Amino acid sequence: MESKINGLNQSPSEVTTLFLAGQDLVSELSSSTIKVFLSFVNKDKPLVDEFRRELASQYTNLVLLDHAVRDTYDKNWKLDCAAKIDASALLICLIGTTTHRSKPVAWEIDRGLSHGKRVLAFNLVDKQVRLPDVLIRNSITPMSHNAIFAS
Repeated sequence: MESKINGLNQSPSEVTTLFLAGQDLVSELSSSTIKVFLSFVNKDKPLVDEFRRELASQYTNLVLLDHAVRDTYDKNWKLDCAAKIDASALLICLIGTTTHRSKPVAWEIDRGLSHGKRVLAFNLVDKQVRLPDVLIRNSITPMSHNAIFAS
């Protein structure tokens, strides 16, 4: 028997794992001040802003950081971004319809993983989307963004 989470088929054990990861995150986010780096593509900014508002309203102890890359040729974007990722305890990849094509998002996730940061992924849309290869390579399964906003 399979369930659907944001249009993705999930086995019961995968659903349980995702639920427990969501519960673990809720517990972690509720316990102390935590810096969270948000990785996303600019095209998804309105959805990211909504996610940010929901997260900030439920977890007032969060400091949300990001570095929206508008020009991938800016020499300093990686330095600025690396400093923010390094200062964060958690990196959240917010997945939209074009996130899989973003080299900056892939770099941000790789940076976080290579520096021992916990990386989570959330779908911003309610349809099946292609995942960034870096998430697949590292067995990071996205959750519905509703997983941390349920009462």
